[in-house]
Amino acid sequence: MLTQKFQEYLNLSAQLRPDYISSLGTSEDGQNTITNLLPETPLLLKAIYSTVSGTSSEEEEPSLIEFVPGYRLIHIDEYAQQMKVLSQILEEKGHEADGLVLPILTNYGSDFICYYRSADGVERVCDLLHDFGDLVVMYESPEKFLETLCEFYKQEVYFLDEEGYLDCDLVKEGEVGAELNPEAKYWSE
Repeated sequence: MLTQKFQEYLNLSAQLRPDYISSLGTSEDGQNTITNLLPETPLLLKAIYSTVSGTSSEEEEPSLIEFVPGYRLIHIDEYAQQMKVLSQILEEKGHEADGLVLPILTNYGSDFICYYRSADGVERVCDLLHDFGDLVVMYESPEKFLETLCEFYKQEVYFLDEEGYLDCDLVKEGEVGAELNPEAKYWSE
């Protein structure tokens, strides 16, 4: 199901940005594979990295940089490095994560959108801002993460700004996000 939802997200992205899917490469394009890096790879990361390799930090075309406004999909060849950056932030800020925290998306300020599996096995997708170091639940599950992102395209929350960057209607994003993830703190703040 996650692979199908991820594919739907890519197809919706391509309607607005026709070259986006090809810019992400294929899963074979990276030197690494997610299962080499993470022997017990979460299904969400398998769904993503069995399909694409991600966005290189070298990408310069504005419409192809961002997976969601402000964040790019970490390229598989940069994944181990980004795991270290995320780990250092959590350690530096004294955040004790009971469970597993892995990066999915990042920006150039070392903020992350992360996969988080609690010690009791509950999976969520969280925001982690470098300056604060707190995991804030954005999406109540990996399924809700992809479902919500698809809705952002379907409800025209996402659009390209005049410079070609992916942008969003913040009010509408908050409404759709809260509707699909009513328990997530991120949308109620």
